[in-house]
Amino acid sequence: MKRLPLLLLGLGALLALGILSSVVTQGFQQVARVEQERAELEAEQARLERSIAELEATLEALRRSPEAVESMARLELGWIRPGETVLILAAPTLPPLPVSAAEPTPTPIYSLKTP
Repeated sequence: MKRLPLLLLGLGALLALGILSSVVTQGFQQVARVEQERAELEAEQARLERSIAELEATLEALRRSPEAVESMARLELGWIRPGETVLILAAPTLPPLPVSAAEPTPTPIYSLKTP
């Protein structure tokens, strides 16, 4: 009889430790997920900061240099100066293959028929 309360106390302690372990494990998993998300956000922030720096450099070049404005107009807008001739080089394209409605019949490489 004296062992029953000790046994119940031990089972209760094991149950409490199991629940506590589950809660702690979930907490560690959540911390790992948050750290992963933080790393992804920091990488995105670094990418955006590089993009901002490039755009600011482009803006500064456009403010200071008429040649940069002309270059941007030519590249982005396709502008040309009066009297210039534009050559558009097109890559040749192959004609489309004919499409037949009937299924092609395969030709055997080797036939067992005797003539």
